[in-house]
Amino acid sequence: MLVLTIISVACAQSEKKEETSSKWVEGQHYEVVSEKASEEPKVTEFFSHYCGHCFQFERWIDTVKTAIKVPFEKSHVSYIPQNDSLVAMGMVKAFVIMQELDVEETVSPQMFAAIHLSNEGVQTEEAIKEIFLLNDISSEQYDELYASQEVYDKAKAMSELWLERRITSVPTLVVNDKYKVNMGSVTSMDELIELTIALTKIED
Repeated sequence: MLVLTIISVACAQSEKKEETSSKWVEGQHYEVVSEKASEEPKVTEFFSHYCGHCFQFERWIDTVKTAIKVPFEKSHVSYIPQNDSLVAMGMVKAFVIMQELDVEETVSPQMFAAIHLSNEGVQTEEAIKEIFLLNDISSEQYDELYASQEVYDKAKAMSELWLERRITSVPTLVVNDKYKVNMGSVTSMDELIELTIALTKIED
């Protein structure tokens, strides 16, 4: 099985324990981060375009989506880069704009590549904007959205959500708005998918 070193998770095997009704243990494999679960099963990936582990994890997103068979969402955190809150929040707004313009599938991979494969990277708000301009989105359209109250409100909500879900590292999956996967508790992609599916089926 494919070891999750691609996203730098811990590979230490847990000690064998007595058989229980479930192999997945709260506090070990997952944490409860909300009192209320979503009405319908869903999985949210908390990530950042600036995160190298997230960049590596992107190649497995389609595999995860296909396997879990429930809606899959992404939520951009606002704490990277840690030394530039303006750019960090600017990237969250840019991600919201990708969703607003329905260009996430095209622009997001280019953003990842520009940051992690380019010598220059994407270190300013203008550099973030440039990726959109390369995709035939006009400067005027981008600026209007970037300055809009709607984009700001959505970005602000997204920037607060990772705090509410107690996200301390990315990428991290949260299931049904309630169960945060301990990414370091699994040693393969198969285990990650199995755990995620199990959490979608927990009944309150």
